[in-house]
Amino acid sequence: MQKKQRIYEYIKAEIDLSGLPPTIREIGKRFNISSTNGVRYFLEKLEEDGLIKRSSRTARGIRVVEMEHAGRGCRVPLLGRVPAGKPSFSEEYIEDFLIVDEKTAGGEGAFAVRVSGDSMIGAGINDGDIAIVNPNPRPHSGEIVVALIEDEVTLKRFVKRRGKVFLKPENDLYPDINLTDLGHDRISILGTVKSIVRRFS
Repeated sequence: MQKKQRIYEYIKAEIDLSGLPPTIREIGKRFNISSTNGVRYFLEKLEEDGLIKRSSRTARGIRVVEMEHAGRGCRVPLLGRVPAGKPSFSEEYIEDFLIVDEKTAGGEGAFAVRVSGDSMIGAGINDGDIAIVNPNPRPHSGEIVVALIEDEVTLKRFVKRRGKVFLKPENDLYPDINLTDLGHDRISILGTVKSIVRRFS
């Protein structure tokens, strides 16, 4: 098999595995191509063949045409940061795009955020995982949500208890966050977590 074809198969396998295409550097490392220009040469050939499309806006800007036509290419924006109030899909806030199936995406308006920290390890959600989020400002008690508290994004379990509302971590080292005491003007529920994507290196 030619190196160009092997690179193409590798790109598809990485998207199937984690929802993210590899970066140019990751391709170079996998195939012992020392320069980024060497990787770009093969990607240009794949693009000329109509097998992939590329975007210069993001580090993982490779899209596989076959996967999109097969309905496997739902693009979900990965937000590098979330502006106050609600998610923004303008270019300045998008870090990358994930390519996932419709079931994983969950619905229209889905977006993704990267998990930071170990406060949700009891729910099997680890530092570095990517959460696929469906917009929903009114979650049910027990659902895992992404919330914006002032300027900080957090992922916790939404719990109603004895007339109060809490964000509950799944790690005993962290305290509950009492939303009732914080006040509505300091917090926004951005959505509920539909699925978790984990990238294995």
